[in-house]
Amino acid sequence: MKALLKKREGFTIVELLIVVAIIGILATIVIVSLREASDRARNTKIITNITQIRKVAEDMYIQEASGYESLCLSGALNGDYSDILTILENDVEKYGGEVVSCYASRYSYCVTAQLTGSTTKYFCIDEQGNNLESTSNACSVSNIVCE
Repeated sequence: MKALLKKREGFTIVELLIVVAIIGILATIVIVSLREASDRARNTKIITNITQIRKVAEDMYIQEASGYESLCLSGALNGDYSDILTILENDVEKYGGEVVSCYASRYSYCVTAQLTGSTTKYFCIDEQGNNLESTSNACSVSNIVCE
């Protein structure tokens, strides 16, 4: 009879397993949320750097007799033109992006960078003031505009 009246102290194995499972589920949710926030922060930095390229291009247009032509060489940013272009391109790569294409003519230019977190998201700028996120590389040698 004394054995029946004796209280058991502590937790059962089932109770412990339930608590561990709940903690695991909550940790997974937090980790996924942090990863998405990290990708958004990197993409914001990439977009900021690409937007700064517009400022360099506008200065170039004012100072150069050839307009925007020296912004790009062979589909890539002209790192020889100015140290700022090299710095911006390196910064984009540092945050996981890549300057995918850069095309320029005397009166127009188009620069596209791949965003992080997805292999199918791009950010594009052009001389018309377009800032556009798309699922394809909008710039080409025959289409120097973001669409």
